[in-house]
Amino acid sequence: MEVINHDVSIYEQFEVHGAAGVFPNMTNEEFWQLKNDIKKHGQRMPILVYHDKIIDGRQRLRACRELGINPVYLAVPHLDMPVLSFIVSQNLHRRHLSDSQRAMVAARLTNTGVGANQHTAQAVSQKQAAAGLHVSVDSVQRAGKVIRSGHDGLIEAVDSGRLDVSNAAAVITLSQDELDKLVSESAEKLNEAAKKARKEESEKKRKLQANAVQAIRNLNRPFDHPVGPFNVIYADPPWDYMAETTLGYPTMATSEICDLLRDSASVADDAALFLWVPASLVGDGLKVIEAWGFRYITQAIWHKGAGGMGQYFRVNHEVLLFGLRGHRMPTVAAESRCASVFQFDRRMHSQKPDEFYGVIERMYPELPKMELFRRGVSRDGWYSWGNEVQHGPAVPLGQQIVDAMAIEPVAGELVEMAEAGDAVNDLGQEAA
Repeated sequence: MEVINHDVSIYEQFEVHGAAGVFPNMTNEEFWQLKNDIKKHGQRMPILVYHDKIIDGRQRLRACRELGINPVYLAVPHLDMPVLSFIVSQNLHRRHLSDSQRAMVAARLTNTGVGANQHTAQAVSQKQAAAGLHVSVDSVQRAGKVIRSGHDGLIEAVDSGRLDVSNAAAVITLSQDELDKLVSESAEKLNEAAKKARKEESEKKRKLQANAVQAIRNLNRPFDHPVGPFNVIYADPPWDYMAETTLGYPTMATSEICDLLRDSASVADDAALFLWVPASLVGDGLKVIEAWGFRYITQAIWHKGAGGMGQYFRVNHEVLLFGLRGHRMPTVAAESRCASVFQFDRRMHSQKPDEFYGVIERMYPELPKMELFRRGVSRDGWYSWGNEVQHGPAVPLGQQIVDAMAIEPVAGELVEMAEAGDAVNDLGQEAA
């Protein structure tokens, strides 16, 4: 490294690297302490410059400017990590930022498209930024809403640590005058008012979700159609394992699911069953298999990728139970036998990958198939039943698709929690 010579009047000799600029300024108290220390002891830590951009020390430069002191720059010829990772690491190491402040930094990294190195301008994804700053993707999304609101006072309240980013995101719908008044309050009153607005917004959303669930429930009908018999049954029941307003659709108790096809003439004497079940309800799934007249054979796993939620494990998979009834089902051809673990990205909440239809069709290409709890238009060649089946063309089997109204679930995708680990370094490498 070498100390850079410069003219005392040139405080603008180097521009600040974009990534360094996304961190909030020091509080007045913090800056006063820094400025007083430099005045008393001099600038003991140089301002680091890499490829003609300041990557560390913009607050020291500001203090030197106000004190009229010659700033000391130090050229950094090489970094052992991507420059973005270095900047994030330096700031997180020295500054005690709250989760909300770090979420704002992550959102700015995402919004400004700061590159992974000095040569690129590639945008950093929300997932990369969240992992690098050790916050959740959800927090980054809330911070992005606050930044896009354009209200300087609200943004400053979060940047300074006076207001939690979740509370700030909840009040961005208020009028300009209301926000101006709100941010002028003390930190305690500010958070209290924001929490109240957040609670009201949450209750409003809950009512909308409840209405959507009830609209779907109004379409419920028993499975009493004289259809079939079918040799292949594919079902994704609405298991009762979470609040309906969270799921976005009405659920069914395990006993109700068991009764759905109990002794049903729609199921052939020889048939195969593919039954989706959450990992925590495999025991209930086995009860349904037995109630529908099948015997459990094996299972497949859908691996959804990173993320997941749970009290013991962060569950990122679902189970597809497989059962048979009778003894004359055709043997699956060797070339049609798939591995038991499938990896596909998450869809909308509870939506299963379309690729599984192809798997089943390759296993049993000629046999009539029925899908229970279908959403959307019936798949060509299948009979579909459910209260979210849309109007569509008649299936080749000659069965009529059950009438239903298409109602989009209110619940969105499950939030993917960012993995930490060595994320600070990974942040720059992944964006490169």
